[in-house]
This record gives sequence, structure tokens and C-alpha cells, in this order.
Amino acid sequence: MFRDATFTEELPANCAHDRLAQAAQSHAMDETTFEEFYAETARALWSYIRRVSGSAELADELLQESFFRLLRAPLPMTDEVHLKSYLYKIATNLIHDHRRGVKREAFWRLRLPAPEEAYKDSSLDSDTMRTFAELKPQERALLWLAYVEGYEHREIAHVMQLAEKSVRVLLFRARRKLAHSLEKKGINAEVAL
Repeated sequence: MFRDATFTEELPANCAHDRLAQAAQSHAMDETTFEEFYAETARALWSYIRRVSGSAELADELLQESFFRLLRAPLPMTDEVHLKSYLYKIATNLIHDHRRGVKREAFWRLRLPAPEEAYKDSSLDSDTMRTFAELKPQERALLWLAYVEGYEHREIAHVMQLAEKSVRVLLFRARRKLAHSLEKKGINAEVAL
């Protein structure tokens, strides 16, 4: 955990900056350069994630993931300022992804029956799933990505290799088709969806 770690080693400022500049130019970061960059940025980044997310445990996890993604990314930056900026962008996106995941989980937890309720009336679930299975594969994929996975239109467009504007129209049509099919079977579409 980062909270317990302390950095006792002081590096000469010009040494770290020179290595970062060289690493950025070569699009690769060696171990020494990474350790120096980590020592300079990790504490501040952890504090940022902690303040924005409100969770020390999440800050520990996202700090590691941020540095991991930084190492895996192509590094077109030429100086330390750009590298730090990119690292903070990664962390910010991870925080937003986490929040979207929590919201999505809460959304579906409210809509899906608790395990005890699912056994009481499984007809709604099976009828809904049978109706869902009657849709075309593209319609099922659109609905699943949008409402189960919580993808945004641009993400769905990328996954399904469609134009973003097409996703909006196709998703609207698929949602309307599913709702109409459910209503024909006597299932309230708002409850089922």
C-alpha cells in the first residue's frame, strides 16, 4: 500500500529530469527512470485520487493501475510535465470509470430481483430473456452494451464498428422493439428493462 510507503532516497533534480526527457524521446522508460518518476509523482497522485474518490483503498488500487497503464502506453511526450499530465489523465479516467461502474451496479441492483424473489417468480425473467433472445444479434448486442455494460454511444460505436450517430438510432429502435415485444406478451416494459 502506498500510504505506508516512505521515500527516503533523494535524487538530484537535474538527473531525474534528464532521464525523463531521454526516456520520453525514445518512447520507452527504463526501470531507473520509472523509479525516479514514481518517487517524484506517486505521493501527490495518491493524494489526488484519494481526495477525488473519497477512498484510501481505491486510491491504492487506482495508483497502481495508473502507473501500469502509463508504462503500457506509447509515450509521445517530450518532458516531465507532459508525462505527469498524462498520468493524471489516466488516473482521472480510472476514477470516472469506477464511478460509472458503481452507478451501473446500483442501477441493476434496484431493477433485478433479489435471489429470493427470483425463485418466487421466474416467469418474468424467463419471458423477458426469451423476448430478448428473439431480437436480432445486433439489437441484443446494442442493448447489452448500453444497459448492462453501461457503455457510452462512442464506445459502442467502436466495439461494433458503427458510426456514433448510427448507434443512437439503432439503440433507440432496438429498445423500442424490445419494449413493444414485451408489452405484446403482457410484460410491463419499464419493470422488465
